[in-house]
Amino acid sequence: MLTGLPNPHPSPIPIPLVRVPDIRLDAWAYRLLRSLQVNRSNDCLVHRPYYHPFSTLDQGHIHPPFLLGADHHFEWQHPSHQYPLATVNFSINPLYQFASPRVIITNHLLFSCPSIQILYWDCPQHLPVAATKLLFIQEEELDLGTAFFIADLEEFCQAYFLPISPYTPSFSAALNPNLPPNVNTLLNTPPLAIYNPNTILWKSNSKCAHRPMTKGQ
Repeated sequence: MLTGLPNPHPSPIPIPLVRVPDIRLDAWAYRLLRSLQVNRSNDCLVHRPYYHPFSTLDQGHIHPPFLLGADHHFEWQHPSHQYPLATVNFSINPLYQFASPRVIITNHLLFSCPSIQILYWDCPQHLPVAATKLLFIQEEELDLGTAFFIADLEEFCQAYFLPISPYTPSFSAALNPNLPPNVNTLLNTPPLAIYNPNTILWKSNSKCAHRPMTKGQ
């Protein structure tokens, strides 16, 4: 037995555990960005993808985590006058702490057609039942191809979760997170560097720096 050797860890304070990043959240962000790179408009279908940067502001500074959100707005237009017969919007936001997608059904304020909002922290893997039922009812009443609208929306949901190269389909499915990204880590995060160009307010040593207003200014 070797004795008299120096202790490589002389401090009685335990070494903190290294936090291992969750690669499932990287896959979540990748799928979201990938979905924004494709516009699925065709014939009567209009698709408008909207990108939403996601970070908090504290005293004018942006804080991590630097996440993202998105809206995928779909319209099914009449084949002749091209006004929408129905709209469906997938709203993806890390702040939606829902265990399952939430569906809000109302009338479009401008076109008075059915307007369906689907709120969730991820894209649903299938079109929610409530949305499918409403669109099927509309198809029975109008017979204007709304069934194809349902098929296009289902295809969008399936394409969203296509395997991530070079992973196999089974491993890609295992990368689906079961919880939304943790946005609460921003609470104990200090603001970014003073000269970060992404900040709304920034400090400077020049005479043009922000300073409190005095009487008479």
